[in-house]
Amino acid sequence: MMDQNSKSQIPLPAIKLLGLLALAGCGLLDQGGAFNHRSPLNHRPDGRWELFWTSVEDSRPYRLTLPPVEGRSLAWSPDGTKLAFISNRDGTDEVYVMNADGSNGLRLTYNQADEDDPEWAPDGFRIVFTSDQTGHWELYAMAADGSEQRRLTRTVAGDSINPAWSPDGHVLSYVSNKDGNWEVYVVAADGTHEQRLTHDPAMDGFCWNEWSPDGRSILFDSNRDGTYQVYRMDADGGHQRNLSPLPAPTEGPAWSPDGSRVVYTSRRDGNWEIYLVNADGADPHRLTANRAKDFNPFWSPDGRKIAFISDRDGHNEIYMMNPDGSDQRRLTRGMADKGRDRHRWSPDGSKIAYVAYTGPGPRKKASAGMAKRREQFSPSDD
Repeated sequence: MMDQNSKSQIPLPAIKLLGLLALAGCGLLDQGGAFNHRSPLNHRPDGRWELFWTSVEDSRPYRLTLPPVEGRSLAWSPDGTKLAFISNRDGTDEVYVMNADGSNGLRLTYNQADEDDPEWAPDGFRIVFTSDQTGHWELYAMAADGSEQRRLTRTVAGDSINPAWSPDGHVLSYVSNKDGNWEVYVVAADGTHEQRLTHDPAMDGFCWNEWSPDGRSILFDSNRDGTYQVYRMDADGGHQRNLSPLPAPTEGPAWSPDGSRVVYTSRRDGNWEIYLVNADGADPHRLTANRAKDFNPFWSPDGRKIAFISDRDGHNEIYMMNPDGSDQRRLTRGMADKGRDRHRWSPDGSKIAYVAYTGPGPRKKASAGMAKRREQFSPSDD
């Protein structure tokens, strides 16, 4: 559970979200709770969360930050030369960019508020992020150098979070409870033409919303059938259907690069394992079979590999396998809890960037806060 000291570090909108996360079962890290896939990683006096990437070819790690700097919410630029991330090195959570080797770090936002979830536009010239500078979490966009910052959403009540670019960069999907319930919305990249896509009393899209590679469909999560499942809909909100219709939690979906398949994590067989299905939900089959927890799969850009997290060797590490589940091998080792925040393939597929906990002292759990698209969850035994 979150300790009393960490609670005061989370802004009011995030505290409100914590209760919803607890009810939803998709946001709190707790020994007896469900799972934590999207939690800001707060500073601890006996250690810190730092940024790394690992070479896929030889598993060699490369450290991007040094103490006392911390970071999270990594995102590669489309050309693979830069990384955007969140850091509180200057007192508040702000958006930064740095070169892929960790050099030339540059702060992009200077607001007396917290920022979160930076995502590069497909053209590499813009970055979308969320901020609570109005008292509500809203979507903002800026040029890749931090200039031309503008607000995209107008959320009078509630919060708007989890932005995701369409493949052509013309539209953003996001999730908001502005109408009293968590639903999936889209908005043009300039903040116009907002449209609500889901209309269900359940919680839709609160943990995931992700565009298909061709921009014609969106994956999202929902508990409308009693437990969290993976759903697919057309980009205009039509033809909503469940891709994992079984009475077991299913989370963390990711499209294959060609859009023909979806990989996700489920407890359908009693343990957290990784499954592969066709894009229409047909032909599900299990890729991992391990007594440990295997979760958070991500495709390589060429579709030839799937990276995932497993605690089969005692703590969370990044592994890689072929799309048929063969040739499973460990990529990272030596420090506890890789991949608690998002892990990301570089655009050329040669590296995987991630967040890792470094000492000194024993690891403490990350406290839960704002939910963010495509970040990881840590499944429990319950």
